[in-house]
Amino acid sequence: MSVNYYAFGPFPGGDTGGQGLHIGQSAVGLRFLFRAHPELGLTTLADWLTFIERPDVSIRNEMGRDVPADEMKETMTKTTDGRGFPLRQRFRFENEDRYVTSGGHAFYRRDFC
Repeated sequence: MSVNYYAFGPFPGGDTGGQGLHIGQSAVGLRFLFRAHPELGLTTLADWLTFIERPDVSIRNEMGRDVPADEMKETMTKTTDGRGFPLRQRFRFENEDRYVTSGGHAFYRRDFC
């Protein structure tokens, strides 16, 4: 099972009447997969953490549930599951569309979900 998360606010892709700006996806057993948005400067975990703290940003999951920034941060940075087992990395190799930061956070440059 996976869940996609979206940001809404006064920025490209954040129109409340649209789908929202894709933040990324959580999936059982895997670390969070971030959607990179180089045109907005969202290419690292630190970029995303700063972005979702903005007072003009709201977060919603694909089921329509509002997600508080603190909960989103926890989801983004989680490295173990509920039983304490390590979550697996997303990629076995990198290419022009996907990369892993030095902190082990996986990013994808293209649309997915």
